[in-house]
Amino acid sequence: MNELHFAFRIRQHLNQGLQQIDNDKIERLKAARERALSVQKQPAANPVVALAGHFFRFHLEGVQARHILMAVIAALAIGFYTHWQADELVAQLSDVDSALLSEDLPMDALLDQDFDKWLKSSQAQ
Repeated sequence: MNELHFAFRIRQHLNQGLQQIDNDKIERLKAARERALSVQKQPAANPVVALAGHFFRFHLEGVQARHILMAVIAALAIGFYTHWQADELVAQLSDVDSALLSEDLPMDALLDQDFDKWLKSSQAQ
């Protein structure tokens, strides 16, 4: 038995069962369906600001001042750490630049396209 034949037999069985239901049960089912549809929430077109206010009202009710303070401290710590890392990187790069510029290199070496070859040959000597 293939899938289509099986679905057809199930549909026939359900239709036969539907015809055996009493009229009073059908009316009760219809009334229950109508009641369920009447209390169903309808989607409303809310602006984004109203949605944000709704979110904060229901999700931040239990938030206390200490939670906000901890979040601010964590954000400041991350900011200071990032700033410190950037300063360290600038200091390292300036040390490299100073070391390169303090060497007694001829000016032609800095302007030459084959500077890498010149550095390798000078290191070999």
